[in-house]
Amino acid sequence: MGSLRYGTKALLCAVVSAQTPLPYQSSYREHALEALRTFYAMNFPRAEQLLSKLDSLFGLYVGTSYLRALAYSWRIELDPSTTWFDSFWERELQRTDSLLRCCASHPLEKYFIGFANKALEVRRLYVRGQLIPSVWKARELIGLLDGIRRYADAYPEMQFELGLYEYYIDYFSQNYPIMRPILYFFPKGNERSGLLRLERCARDSLNYTQYEAAYFLGYIYLYQAKRPAQAVYWLSQLSERFPANPLFRRMWAEALYQTGRYQEAREAIRPWIEAYERACSRPPCYLITGSYPTSEAVQSYGLLGMSFREEKRYAEAQAAFARMDSLLKTLRLFPAPTWARLMREAAILEKQRGDTRAAEARLRAIRERDDVPAYLKAPLP
Repeated sequence: MGSLRYGTKALLCAVVSAQTPLPYQSSYREHALEALRTFYAMNFPRAEQLLSKLDSLFGLYVGTSYLRALAYSWRIELDPSTTWFDSFWERELQRTDSLLRCCASHPLEKYFIGFANKALEVRRLYVRGQLIPSVWKARELIGLLDGIRRYADAYPEMQFELGLYEYYIDYFSQNYPIMRPILYFFPKGNERSGLLRLERCARDSLNYTQYEAAYFLGYIYLYQAKRPAQAVYWLSQLSERFPANPLFRRMWAEALYQTGRYQEAREAIRPWIEAYERACSRPPCYLITGSYPTSEAVQSYGLLGMSFREEKRYAEAQAAFARMDSLLKTLRLFPAPTWARLMREAAILEKQRGDTRAAEARLRAIRERDDVPAYLKAPLP
């Protein structure tokens, strides 16, 4: 009886979607948006249930496949010390590509989901540290760009994609000379226009890309545009909406730190650290087994140590960095640039305390690694 009900409902949905694209059909949209909010809130099992419900109601669909790929990408972003989710992420990207080729006739599917999936492939390479391959893969976005521009006024999600494209083409052209020969063949970007489009999407609560846009605004303002006060605005909103998400919370605390609000930075990050210590009694803990990954705790303790150091509370800073070191030793994998940045911050504390031997030992360990960017190997300030 249940399968008959679902089959009838799917048939009705197919008829309706002939006029209305499926992502905008009310029943599909309700479950899809709830799934998005659920995995930002760190409840991935519940999000998987919602996506499976979409499969049972509407059958195999390119939009649902893309949402699964996005969920795997967020697992990697939230816990970069694991590779368990990477093969699932790659598989879902490939499945979405196949569905796009066979069954994506509506402009929203062909351009919005098509562009989003290609951008996610680029993001996967970038997150894995493959910068040049990620830019090379981005060439595949060019063929979809005209369609994105053509339909951007009709579908606000496309403003998000156009904004990301405009910002990052401009950003990489200005900051990575080695990429300029490749980027020469891309349509030109515009940093200001890109950011305005992202802000428009982040303020629109009725589109699929609201939280992705807010996250990218926080990331861009914090790490790339170096405008931490604006990063605080977007990251505080995300942290208040999703208080259990450690990435949003830690980035918010880091933005506060960069504006000199050290006590506020500690207050922002401390509740999650305390929850981590209760939840992870035997590190390392990974996102696959719970909501408190040790890789995020490492970065949170590093930030705690940095904020104490800036206030010259050296004993408390040293304790925070010591806990960071002990957790790092439990992790088999950890991103090299992040590791080097944290080592430098701890070395700066040791230099300020007069322990030059310990500071130089950390700097020497950084310089011995080939997978660390050159700027992190510079002499300590």
